[in-house]
Amino acid sequence: MRRAALLATGFAALIATAPARAVDRDSPEGRLLFDLFRAIVEMPTVKGREQVPKMARHLSARLRKAGFAARDIEIVPVGETAGLIVTWRGTGARPPILFLAHMDVVEAKKSDWERDPFRLHQENGFLYGRGASDNKLGVAQLVAAFITLKRQGFRPDRDLVLAFTGDEETDMNSSRALAERLAARKPEFAINSDSGGGRADAAGKPISFGVQVAEKTFANFAVTIRNPGGHSARPRPDNAIYELAELLGRVRAHQFPAEGNQRTTCVPTLLSGGHADNALPQRATATINCRILPGVPIDDIGRALAEAGGNPAAEWSVVGEPFGAPASPVHPELFAAFTEAVKDRAPGVPITPYMTPGATDGKHFRARGIPTYGVSADFTRPGEVGGVHGLNERIPESALFEAFDFWPRLMRLLGSEGEKK
Repeated sequence: MRRAALLATGFAALIATAPARAVDRDSPEGRLLFDLFRAIVEMPTVKGREQVPKMARHLSARLRKAGFAARDIEIVPVGETAGLIVTWRGTGARPPILFLAHMDVVEAKKSDWERDPFRLHQENGFLYGRGASDNKLGVAQLVAAFITLKRQGFRPDRDLVLAFTGDEETDMNSSRALAERLAARKPEFAINSDSGGGRADAAGKPISFGVQVAEKTFANFAVTIRNPGGHSARPRPDNAIYELAELLGRVRAHQFPAEGNQRTTCVPTLLSGGHADNALPQRATATINCRILPGVPIDDIGRALAEAGGNPAAEWSVVGEPFGAPASPVHPELFAAFTEAVKDRAPGVPITPYMTPGATDGKHFRARGIPTYGVSADFTRPGEVGGVHGLNERIPESALFEAFDFWPRLMRLLGSEGEKK
């Protein structure tokens, strides 16, 4: 992996004066971070509850109190949800950088959890609550970084922009809206707190730091078999449900070409068929969900599925309007900054680009021509983070406090040429 020449020169001076550190919870920075995290975890920002705009207003108030001008804080209504854009204005010497997170969370039922999902609980070194990992940790750390650097008198020479979406877990309408709006500013790149980050072994020793540079394309295909049907007392050899089952069996056996150690995957996720329990089915339909490698046309996958299915009478269609996004190239200055931002906690740990099979806001920004890189600040051991999208979501307290300085350091490294001298 390439390393920028400034790694050993300009960055070194900054690192010497700003060592990585954990924050003490009882310090001003620690209280800021914990209070902010607790406040937003305890807002049930799930679809349909109209709590995302409330969270956006809460964050806006905290940032204004810290000295950010009201004109630089924009709440963007999108249906019942909202996005939040906060611009820390620089001199304009270089293009802006975006810092991404999402304010919404997956639904959680109190009756299913061991604890109230919308109260922050501290137990045995862990913090429990819906969104603790996905993605309110990122929101809290990014906002706390802005406030901390403002208090320290930092002045960026380029615009640093927080871009928080409000429906990443569902419709992604705010994701599209913010990506379209911010693309007009021509940012150099975006950094997404909703993916990536460090891994540690069981003893807590850091072993790797991943940077998400690509996502597979999410696309659904519907396949339908039709039949005249009839009375179930008089079965016929051509049955829509049998024929669909046979088609799906052939699709199951199909493998798409591998690229490196990755390949496109497709799997049936929904079934429907028939209209009465005493009638032969006139229709049977399956939804097949595909995660497609970047750069592979969606229509090519649809044709391959139809061919693999082997039934010329089957009706195939694309569900909705899926789209792909290109992989982001390895950016030498940015990857050098990642290396320096984690060096004191994880010296010599490789910074590794990778692709995720799932979707984040990053795909919308990449699709708008903004290279996007996913990182989080923590190095977690196997099993420490749990319950993402499921029950009893949790993070270790160390993910909140020990990783505190990652984002302020990264913003200093990338946000001012003067800081590197």
